[in-house]
Amino acid sequence: MRKTPQREGILRVLTESDRPLTVEEIWDRMAENRSGLPTIYRNLERFVQEGWAENVLGQDQVMRFVHCTSKHHHHHLQCEACGRMVEVDSCGVQDSLQQLEVLSGFRITRHHLSLFGLCRECQSAEKRH
Repeated sequence: MRKTPQREGILRVLTESDRPLTVEEIWDRMAENRSGLPTIYRNLERFVQEGWAENVLGQDQVMRFVHCTSKHHHHHLQCEACGRMVEVDSCGVQDSLQQLEVLSGFRITRHHLSLFGLCRECQSAEKRH
């Protein structure tokens, strides 16, 4: 994939954020080399294909994007209070999925697991109140 100022800008914005961002939020944070929204959409689609980012459907049904550092299958944890998201560099459900295949007769080709909770900072804030 060819390096362009727009692609570098999008990746920089994603890398600097600890929360998933909408396309509009990414565009707002691109100070220089700002491109049109369709260009950002196309690049994000390519980043997802390359494994550099993942798309996350929010509880508000709005698609957001988060930067990924893992080059293999992984999951994310998202704080329900502040929206912070962290990457979990493993998948602990493989054994359960294999059992499910045997029981159901399906061959599972992929899965998406959404994990939600409270980050340390929000847990501490909750205890203070």
